[in-house]
Amino acid sequence: MNVLKTIAHLNELTEETANDYYLLPEIKGTLHEEDIIHRLEAKEIATKNVNGPAFVRIFHRECALAISEGYNVVTGMFHATIGLKGVVHAKDLGHHLPAGQVSIHTGLIQGEYAREALKDLTIGVAEQPAPTGPVIQSVTNPVTDLPDTLNTGEMVLLQGMRLAVRGDKPDEIGVFFTYEDEVTVVRVPATHLSPNTPKKLQFVLPAAVSAGNWKVKVATQMTTNPKKFTENVREYEYPNTITVI
Repeated sequence: MNVLKTIAHLNELTEETANDYYLLPEIKGTLHEEDIIHRLEAKEIATKNVNGPAFVRIFHRECALAISEGYNVVTGMFHATIGLKGVVHAKDLGHHLPAGQVSIHTGLIQGEYAREALKDLTIGVAEQPAPTGPVIQSVTNPVTDLPDTLNTGEMVLLQGMRLAVRGDKPDEIGVFFTYEDEVTVVRVPATHLSPNTPKKLQFVLPAAVSAGNWKVKVATQMTTNPKKFTENVREYEYPNTITVI
C-alpha cells in the first residue's frame, strides 16, 4: 500500500478554529509518457505479448499508480496531479491518516495533443436539432444496489435521462421487459411508476417477470414541456442484459 507524503500548513483563515491544518501533497517529480513505459518495462509488462487495448489499460493504470505515489504525470492527452481537500488538527500531525479522513482527488488538464486537435476544430450545426429520447444509464434493485440484477417481486430503479413516461398513447408507452426467448414481453404502465421523473423510474417488478435473463426498454413521448408530447413514441433499450433471480 502506498503512503502519500504530505506537508501540513497551519490554516490561518479559520480564526474560529485553533490548530487546524490543510495538507499539500509532497510531489516527487514529473513523469512523462516514456517514464511510465520505463516503469512498465521494469515490471516486464510493457509491450511484450500484450495487445493494443490491454496495453492502453495497463498504461493508464500505471499512470494512476504513479499519481498515487506522489508524481505528476504528463502525457500528450492530459496533465495529472494529486490533490487533497479537507483539514486535520494538531493531534493528527506525525501520524498516518486513515483513508477517507481527507478527500483525495486527481486534477486533470488537457495536454498538447488535445489542444492541437481542438485548436482548429470546425463546428457543424444541424439545420434542425436531432430528436432526443430516453436514455437508461443503470438498472438496479435499490435495496441491494447490485447493477443489472433484480429480485422477483421486489423494487426496481431505473436511472438515466429523459426517462419520464408520459404521453397520449398509453398502450405504447411504459417500461418493457423482453424475455430471452424474445417472445414474452411484460409492460409496466406509467400508472405503476413512482417516482416517474426524467432521471428516475421506480416500480415493483411484475410477477410475470420471472427468473431468467431479460432486456429492458423505456418508451415515452415526454418533452421538456409536461403538457406537450412528441408525436411519435421514442424508445431506448438498455444495452445490458438484466438477470432476475
